[in-house]
Amino acid sequence: MSRIVLVTHSYDNFRERNALLKSLSRFWIAAGHEIVVVAGLGDWPDADLAILHVDLSLIPKAYLEAARRYPLLVNGMATDIRKRKVSRNLLSPDDAWTGPVIIKTDLNYGGIPEWNALQKGKNGGTAADLPQAPVVCTDQPYPVLTSIGDVPPDVWANPGLVVERFLPEQDAQGFWTRAWVFCGDRERCTRYLSKTPVVKTSGILARESVPVPETLRAERERLGFDYGKFDFVVRDGQAILLDANRTPSAPPSNPDIEASNANLALGLEAFLRKRL
Repeated sequence: MSRIVLVTHSYDNFRERNALLKSLSRFWIAAGHEIVVVAGLGDWPDADLAILHVDLSLIPKAYLEAARRYPLLVNGMATDIRKRKVSRNLLSPDDAWTGPVIIKTDLNYGGIPEWNALQKGKNGGTAADLPQAPVVCTDQPYPVLTSIGDVPPDVWANPGLVVERFLPEQDAQGFWTRAWVFCGDRERCTRYLSKTPVVKTSGILARESVPVPETLRAERERLGFDYGKFDFVVRDGQAILLDANRTPSAPPSNPDIEASNANLALGLEAFLRKRL
């Protein structure tokens, strides 16, 4: 059996969060593996494999360098998930796009993880150990505007914000978004229905399993992901990546999800085979 280290940031509060990785770890422990969670840059134990689970859009250099001591590092190449790295639909003020647009934070998840880390750093009297990047935080839905001409000048001038083409997936039932969750060579891919263009968990009306487009697999390779979740839509047969997340939350538990998580957990074996 193997020892597996889960590398988290000192401000992540991993043990209190509903992370999918915690759900998978239960299956690994049941299989006889040892799981060790490290928070911050203190003494890290020797291990057969480490999973980089720092909940920040850009991994701090010190964490990345420390984690590379391990013989296998999961997500060691997925160091940057900012929109300017992930998105292929970014716009500039002079683009000729005539459709609707959406304004987002460059940082993943509305910049909330970085904002929380900054506040904890201030309250604790220590530096948050964040890369030098603009932190714009919002817990509100990203605004959708009718046209590129409606984007305020201060948005274009703010390096913490980006403007994208707004490309929802829609049919007679409503609006759909898709989520591909993967761990090594195991995966699940689900399509979610909502009545609103920006699909949120609270507004989901139906769900169904769908195949993974090959273009999404190419995006996974481009971004260096071993484990994580990609949100995307399909329009006119083309898959469009919306978000890449290396620290996804666990969905509400039910027998189907538990069975799916048990399958995802088997992806650990693909990582360990590389060790051998």
